[in-house]
Amino acid sequence: QAPISRLPSPFPLFAGMILMRPLAVLTLAGLCAMPTAAAPATAQTASPAATQRADIETLQRLYNERFVATPFAGLYQIDRPIPYSPRETAPILVTRDGEYSFNNGKLGAQHGDTGAPLSGSEWGALVLRWRDQIRYSDLIQQGGNGPLRMLLLSAYDCPFSKKLEAALAAAGTRYAIIPSTIGTANKPFLPDIWCSPDRAATWRRAIGTGALPPRASRSCRYDRRYFETLSGMFGGSKPTALFADGTIVASPSPAFVKQKLATLSRQGIAF
Repeated sequence: QAPISRLPSPFPLFAGMILMRPLAVLTLAGLCAMPTAAAPATAQTASPAATQRADIETLQRLYNERFVATPFAGLYQIDRPIPYSPRETAPILVTRDGEYSFNNGKLGAQHGDTGAPLSGSEWGALVLRWRDQIRYSDLIQQGGNGPLRMLLLSAYDCPFSKKLEAALAAAGTRYAIIPSTIGTANKPFLPDIWCSPDRAATWRRAIGTGALPPRASRSCRYDRRYFETLSGMFGGSKPTALFADGTIVASPSPAFVKQKLATLSRQGIAF
C-alpha cells in the first residue's frame, strides 16, 4: 500500500494519521489579539460550496493528496483508489481538519493526530454526527414497520452475515441494511438488488439462496458514491451494527442484538 503522508512529515497515514489542527490555534490567537473596545463584527455564514473549498484546501495543505467532497458534509475522500484486496478498493475518509479518519475499510475509525483507534462508543458517536444525512428510506429495510433502532452493514455473500440475518429474521427483528461495498465480490450486483421492485425481498433471497435479480436498467438511480462512503464509515469489511444510542459493534451475536434492542425499546431510543 502506498503511504499517504502529511507535508512535510514523513509519517504515513496508514501507520497513524499524524495531523495537526492549525485552525484551532489560529482561532485562539485571533481571540487573544482582538481589541476589547472594538464593535462586534457582523457574522457571515459561508455557503456550503465555500465551506467545502476551504476544508479541502486545509486537508491538501496537511497531506500530499487530492481530496474530494463526499455526500456527507464535513467528510472528505482521498481522490485516488487505495488497494485493499484483489477484489476491491476502498476510500480513505477524513473529517474536516483531519480530526478523524475512516481508514480504507481496514482499520476502522481513528484519531487523526495519533492514529489511535477510536473506541466503539467514540466511533458510533462520530458516525451519528451524520445521522440526519443518512437516507434511511434508501437502506434495505427488514423486519416490519416498528421504530428503527439498528443499522447493519452486511454482505449477502458473507457467511457470518448469512447466519446473523437468518437469526434476526427468525426473531422478527426490525433493522435496516447498509450493503457493504468493500472487500466483497457482491458490489457489482448491488444496483440490481437496490433497483428491484422489492429490494427487501430480493436481499433476503440473495443472502438466503444466492439468487440474484435481473440486471438493473440504466435509468436506475442507485447512488454508488453514497453507499461506498456510508460503507466506509461503518468499517466496510465485516458485518457491523450501529444502534440508535451510538453503540457500534463489529460481528455482533444475535443474543447481543436482541438484548440491546430490548434495552433501547425500554428507553424509547430510535433513529
